[in-house]
Amino acid sequence: MCLDPQGGDRAYGEDAERPIERACDELLDGECEVYRGFGAARVLESRYVDDAGSPATLVVHLSKFSTAEGAYAMFTMRVVGDGDPAGEAALRPLEGPALGALGVNNAYVVRGPYLAEIVFTDETAGSVEALRARADPHVASLAKEIGAKLPGDVAPPPAAAVLPVAARVPLGVRYHTKDTFGIAGIGPGAIGYHREGEKRYRTVALLRPDADQAKDLLAAFAKQPGATREKHEGIVRLVIQPVGELPAEWVIARTRGVVLGVGDEIRVVSGTMTSADRSRVLLSLPEKKAKLKELLATITER
Repeated sequence: MCLDPQGGDRAYGEDAERPIERACDELLDGECEVYRGFGAARVLESRYVDDAGSPATLVVHLSKFSTAEGAYAMFTMRVVGDGDPAGEAALRPLEGPALGALGVNNAYVVRGPYLAEIVFTDETAGSVEALRARADPHVASLAKEIGAKLPGDVAPPPAAAVLPVAARVPLGVRYHTKDTFGIAGIGPGAIGYHREGEKRYRTVALLRPDADQAKDLLAAFAKQPGATREKHEGIVRLVIQPVGELPAEWVIARTRGVVLGVGDEIRVVSGTMTSADRSRVLLSLPEKKAKLKELLATITER
């Protein structure tokens, strides 16, 4: 494929002739506030066409964010979003020099403060399978090439690095740059998505500079409506219900400057499920507490 001779490049924001505000109208397709919320400073679009004459096109959006955390948060929003990272529609991990994810006809790759979003289209593909077969060679190779050339660290933000790896589903991390769980003042944090047999659960990790500030954070969770402190365990039990989601039971505790939690995976339940059905796919309260204590024991520093 080759750069579109009708005009293949457009840049907005930092060091570009077009201000980032113009990208809202010309490029970001109604998601301007999402990009701004994560600190997007520059967006570049490159459009490619098939030099063999087919109608296939390839579009790359490369965004530079003010922080690596903002780029990583946007990546995890794209990969996990409101879906189930262990579901049938989940993206596939993309092996390469940077963290990447591969969809039917698209890919995402993040490194340092940069996020590349790649989309392949071909209106002649008659099925999802045909589109995937045509897209994969172009999208995957380009994503790996971009990941190799981008500057910046490949490590995730510290809170995401603290999340337990055991039983975590591929690409099963969502990072929030502020107000984790949608609770004002809680600050940034990482949520992990896990599966053990039929059981599904989530974990959360939030970091503070020292033990006293971690204690304050745990106290903030304890002040949420309906929250209780489990006697002699140092655990706060509460129900969290972000906007648009079902309520989920969580147990949260801290060690040193790290606050960890284990909670329900509400994307595998529905309001019509019986108690027996829920217990088949969710951890019981004692199971959550036991797993939380195991996770706390793994934290040896900070």
